[in-house]
Amino acid sequence: MKKASLFLGLIFLGFFANSQNSIYLDFEILQNGTQLVLDSVLVENLDNGSDTTIYNFQSGLSFEMPIGVFPVFAENNELMIKQNYPNPFANETIIEINSPNENVDVAVYDISGKLVLSERLNVGKGKQIFYLNPGAAGKFIVAFKSEKQEKAIAVTSSATEQTKASIRWQGSTLNFMKKKEQNAFFIYNEGDVLKFTGFVTACEQAESISIVDSPTVSQTYTFDFTYLQNIQPNAPIIENVTIAETSILWEFNSDENTIGYKYNFEPNYNTAIDIGEATSLSKEELLPGTYYDFWLWAYNDCGASMPTKLSNATKALLFSADENSLILSGATTEKMNILSICDENDTLILRNISTNVDLADENLAHLIERMRITVLNKGVGIAAPQVGLNRNIVWIQRYDKGSAFNKPWECYINPRITAYSTEYFLRNDGCLSVGEECVNEYGIAGNSWRANWVDVEYYLPDGTFVQETITHVYTAHIFQHELDHLNGIMYFDRQTEPGTK
Repeated sequence: MKKASLFLGLIFLGFFANSQNSIYLDFEILQNGTQLVLDSVLVENLDNGSDTTIYNFQSGLSFEMPIGVFPVFAENNELMIKQNYPNPFANETIIEINSPNENVDVAVYDISGKLVLSERLNVGKGKQIFYLNPGAAGKFIVAFKSEKQEKAIAVTSSATEQTKASIRWQGSTLNFMKKKEQNAFFIYNEGDVLKFTGFVTACEQAESISIVDSPTVSQTYTFDFTYLQNIQPNAPIIENVTIAETSILWEFNSDENTIGYKYNFEPNYNTAIDIGEATSLSKEELLPGTYYDFWLWAYNDCGASMPTKLSNATKALLFSADENSLILSGATTEKMNILSICDENDTLILRNISTNVDLADENLAHLIERMRITVLNKGVGIAAPQVGLNRNIVWIQRYDKGSAFNKPWECYINPRITAYSTEYFLRNDGCLSVGEECVNEYGIAGNSWRANWVDVEYYLPDGTFVQETITHVYTAHIFQHELDHLNGIMYFDRQTEPGTK
């Protein structure tokens, strides 16, 4: 959860008096602009020596802790990561985990999302100790994965030299290390004195402020970083976007601390293209009706701002003469022919990339209705390529809506998925464009790997723009299946779990 752009999250503290009580602590920062982000808060109990760290990664992280007892660190079948120590660190930091399996996958990402280290380690089950060197200064995300389970923590390196990123296994242990003979887990009892230390990264250096208190009621703690003057600029602000069929022009600005801008096709500042003091970015010779994503940073001698995402689609073309001929080849009550992936001619469409449609096109409503008639009583979704048109239109049956006996159908224009869960599951799958004879002839598998939830955005036929998170697993599966069709992807292409080698 974020409060403006400065809210870290919340820590839950419970304590036992005559009855069990709970207090909730929020954290935020004061600063001279909006460029600083509260990376983490170290919470130390000065009475019993225990501590814990709350990390802020992407959308933030809530932390919940029972009080008055030592939490059990993990059952044998649960993957758990103990906070790294120290943090921030100069060269190496210690990470302790409980691994439920013999093998564990480790991935380290920098703050831009670039993968800097990926290894599979055979360490055995149980409590394991690792030494991590991310190879450079900055903020990093360290993710451990063991079969279906995945956990991650954020770490901050203040290294002065760049080296090769590495992780080494120190060995197994029966008990986790205690820092300076302190308690290995955080404990809070009413009346204990706590020290809260908030960390930010300014000019590629970790800065911190501490607050000492003995909280008894829910409250917000504010870390005052207004003393920091030499800091990176604010993220660029988009002032205007000009969109044509084959070009997009973005105009932007930042603040007086900015000396230049960089952009990239991926969220990676290290490989970004420098455009100097220019306050506009123009992209031409683009495909009509296609989404384009870029990332833009402002920079100065201190470092780079947080990225601003440029995400727009070029203007869509009206239906062509051939497309209109197919759409109007039957009345709105007539079904359309469904293409087969096992037909060589049909694959030219099913394997092609679709483009957006103009919501004002006069024959759009006719096509939408024919697609609906085609899919009813046959499946749970259909995409325009399946009826011969490489256009971004889908019908989806919403199993997360309606009654047990009546699940509504909804049509989405120019839809796209903007985020996926980190957890994927192998699910049963099938397709109207993959008939039984086709399955038998080519031995096509009847499953696919799908994210547990997705963020989606789309237009309704009336022009309403919608953004939502689909948390219903089966409905999220349908969205992924149908929108894959718009990118020329069939369900049997998803036979490998994302993130595995």
